[in-house]
Amino acid sequence: MMPGGMGGPPPSSSSKPKAQPDQPETHAASGSDEASPIQTQEPTLPQNPLEVPQAIAAQIGSSAAAIPKTTAEVVERHYYGLWYSERTKDSEFRTLFPFWAQWKKKNDESSLNGLLYYRRRAPNYETDVFFPLYWRFRDHETRTTAVGPFIHQEREATATTPAGHTNWLPPLFFEGRKGNSGYLHIPPLLTFTKHTDHNGLNIIGPMFCRWKGGPSCDARTADDIDLGMAPFYFYGRNESTEYEVIPPLLHYYRYYDAGESYTNVWGPYIRTHDKDGDSRHIAPFYWHWWGKNRESLTVAPFFQYKYDEHSSRLITPLFLWMKNDEGHRTFASWVYAHHQGRTELEMISPLYWHYKDPDIGLDRKMLFPFFYKEESPRGNDLVAFPFYGHFHRNGLSDDTWVTPFFRYHKDTTGWQANLFPLFHVGQSNTSTHLVLAPFVWDFASPQSRVTVVLPGYFRFADADGVSQLALNTFYRERKVPGGSDWEFHFFPVVAFGQSPVGHWWKILYGLAGYEQEGAKSKMHLFYVPITLSKDPRQK
Repeated sequence: MMPGGMGGPPPSSSSKPKAQPDQPETHAASGSDEASPIQTQEPTLPQNPLEVPQAIAAQIGSSAAAIPKTTAEVVERHYYGLWYSERTKDSEFRTLFPFWAQWKKKNDESSLNGLLYYRRRAPNYETDVFFPLYWRFRDHETRTTAVGPFIHQEREATATTPAGHTNWLPPLFFEGRKGNSGYLHIPPLLTFTKHTDHNGLNIIGPMFCRWKGGPSCDARTADDIDLGMAPFYFYGRNESTEYEVIPPLLHYYRYYDAGESYTNVWGPYIRTHDKDGDSRHIAPFYWHWWGKNRESLTVAPFFQYKYDEHSSRLITPLFLWMKNDEGHRTFASWVYAHHQGRTELEMISPLYWHYKDPDIGLDRKMLFPFFYKEESPRGNDLVAFPFYGHFHRNGLSDDTWVTPFFRYHKDTTGWQANLFPLFHVGQSNTSTHLVLAPFVWDFASPQSRVTVVLPGYFRFADADGVSQLALNTFYRERKVPGGSDWEFHFFPVVAFGQSPVGHWWKILYGLAGYEQEGAKSKMHLFYVPITLSKDPRQK
């Protein structure tokens, strides 16, 4: 079996020539059956080396096949002074500049005469322009003519678009129609109309009419109409409602088919009707509603009486009495009030209040503004203002005030005591605080602590290190890889420090000093750094 896994003939019995010792050793390629003959001629390239054979091109394709092959177009040009002409197979251009120019292409011909008259003729387009007075255009079935400020346009009907026309004389007159819709606007006369066979809008000065469901503004034929003359008269009607408004007469009327309800207002007189009842009012003194098993009468400012099937109410300037549908009763006057229902409330003058809620066991008394007491299953409160206050929530918190200045609070997370505004001390979970304003401030937690004693002591500590300033001394320690890094300053005389890889000291911040970091060392003499040794790892 030959190398490469292919079978081959048995080896020849003739022996291979012995290699010369001064020649490089050669090896046959793996899988070869016999030695290749030595090439004795120069290799040659095809006549067109970039040409792709047709068989390969048909298999891989080419983006160049999508580019159309064009041939140069023959252009015939002539110059004779002001005359210039150009002719190709499909077009022709001639000009006697600047008096005349003509362009032709198949059935499309355009010409410009004297820079004033432009003419174009094509199967679907026509143009005649005598600048600036006369303009005429045809674009398929649309013809437009403009003579000065007047514009006229006509459109023939097509399979998808109805016939129409437009006549404009800006800014005085605008009129147009398309199919069954049209418009007419005459701004100087404040006239604006827009209409179709089934709706429209007319505005003529203060008069207006908007309608739907008919060819014109006619209340007898339209299904929905609004008309009027602002601001004196307004009327509208549709399938379900009708209204009328006459502002000078303070008149308003609206009718609803649903429930056959209406509202009719003439000045102070108001009359209403709906499925629930009727009303008649003379504003602002007399108000009267009535219906089945209910009535309400108000004669301001003397009394208001109301009743229905299950409740009643009477209000006068001296007292209020009412009963609701649950049988709860309330009486209130200027000096005494009492409510009895699910809860109870009693008031004597406006100073004494006694409230009870038996469902939750709450009893609350107040003699405003000196005394307050509350008892309930969740806690007790007692206030003798302004000397004492105690607020207790069972199992949650207890708060005591002695005058507005001293407070002691305790709850499930900790405690605190305050003597406002100077002294504050307490603990919340694992954090504590102490403040003796404005000199001592101390806040501590398991992760950090801040202590300030004004004016000369500041200390800040956390998990990463400690910084401390005491008068003219400063100490800082922080964690670094391999240990801790610390430094001490006695301003401005001396400073020294140490790290896991070295140490340093300075007198007057450079008058004399020494630094050592690993194998590197440096000294300072009269504020000049002098290198004593370098780190062999640095070049």
